[in-house]
Amino acid sequence: MRRGVFAETRILSLMATIGFVLILSAQAPTPNPVGEWNLKTDAQGQTTNFTLTITKEGEAFKGKVASEQYGAQELTDLKYENGTLTYTRNLEIGGQGVAMAFKGKIEGDKLTGAYNLQGVELPVTGSRKVPASAAPAK
Repeated sequence: MRRGVFAETRILSLMATIGFVLILSAQAPTPNPVGEWNLKTDAQGQTTNFTLTITKEGEAFKGKVASEQYGAQELTDLKYENGTLTYTRNLEIGGQGVAMAFKGKIEGDKLTGAYNLQGVELPVTGSRKVPASAAPAK
């Protein structure tokens, strides 16, 4: 009989520990997407560098993407939920309007994801720019 009580106590203790860990992970802060991000995408061996700038106005996020090749575009449908960033970037390529849907994950100061361009995925990687005021002195 004593052995059953011991096993039951261990199971209850284990369940309490698992519950505590789940509560802590549910309360872990989601990284803030606001800032400037240095990103690059690889389209069939051709790398394009661009800057993603995200701001917050009230409860809404706003953003723009700028690259040397395509200039600057305001983003539409910018959303950030549970560490996932999504938006649409509208470009003009060869006289045609092209919508590029982005979906990516922010982990700390790193962003990884992909643009979906007419069924083709273009991988995107990059990191948040360190603000000049936070950069280490040289």
